[in-house]
Amino acid sequence: MDNIIVITYNHSIEEVSSDLSPETNKKIDVSAKAVERYDAAFAEKMKTIRDERGLKRDWVARQLGVHYNTLKNWELGKSHPGTRELLALSKIYHVKPGEFFKDI
Repeated sequence: MDNIIVITYNHSIEEVSSDLSPETNKKIDVSAKAVERYDAAFAEKMKTIRDERGLKRDWVARQLGVHYNTLKNWELGKSHPGTRELLALSKIYHVKPGEFFKDI
């Protein structure tokens, strides 16, 4: 005899309604301090991964097609790579893109 598992979901109309009340239309607040901590951790992770592979910053920058100072600013948390650059970095460093965000 086959075992059959039945899963039911109970959603009221209010739970799936797309009508936004003024209370739910508020901007999500993220503190500047939290952003700074995240930026610093992300930047440090990028630098650590590069250092672990023994790669020079100028070589990595050339592979990406960006200026040396651009990569330096990413690693200092002063700016951030775009998606294309992040994917390229993951290929250069032989890591999955999510590795840059791991344990942050």
